Amino acid sequence: MARVDEKQVAVSRVYSRAMLDRAESDGQAQNLLEELEGLARLMRENPSFRDFISSPLIEEQERERSLEKLFRGRGSDLLVDSLQVLNQHGRLAILETIAETYRLAFQEKHGIVDVHVTSAIPLNDALRQGLAEAAANMTGKKPKIIAEVDASLLGGLVVRVGDRKIDTSVVAGLRKMRHTLEDRSAREIHASRSADLG
Repeated sequence: MARVDEKQVAVSRVYSRAMLDRAESDGQAQNLLEELEGLARLMRENPSFRDFISSPLIEEQERERSLEKLFRGRGSDLLVDSLQVLNQHGRLAILETIAETYRLAFQEKHGIVDVHVTSAIPLNDALRQGLAEAAANMTGKKPKIIAEVDASLLGGLVVRVGDRKIDTSVVAGLRKMRHTLEDRSAREIHASRSADLG
């Protein structure tokens, strides 16, 4: 697991909160969140773009012109203006961290909580809805379900709400959903074996 750079996170929070305040006043907070997440994803997937954003070898003025050509008219003015401010202060290299701290600040402001669910097979709509309702009742916030499949769980269900791992054996509603998931896994395994034998 990568070590968290606390100083980088602290600096990112300063910029992301300023961006969120401006975006909220302009009614663009959700849109800016989507744009920042898209840029962070692009940095992860495209090494050339990451180099362009973060390389100290590119002069500020050159990058300023490139940012204008790449994004002005394609992204929101708020996004482009924010990128230019980050460029002027030499902070574009931490854009991914800024995108994440912006997301967390946005969710805090709007009463949204991440619910990470790891299951042996993909969640069906009923399970997803049940988890969302249970998390909403537990936290009083709007849940954002982030699902991941891990076949090694052998039909189990691991749920983390925010930073807290939930013991599904304690929460009756979640326990019932876990059993439903286990039954579904068993049926799928049985069906798969029958198909292999046939």
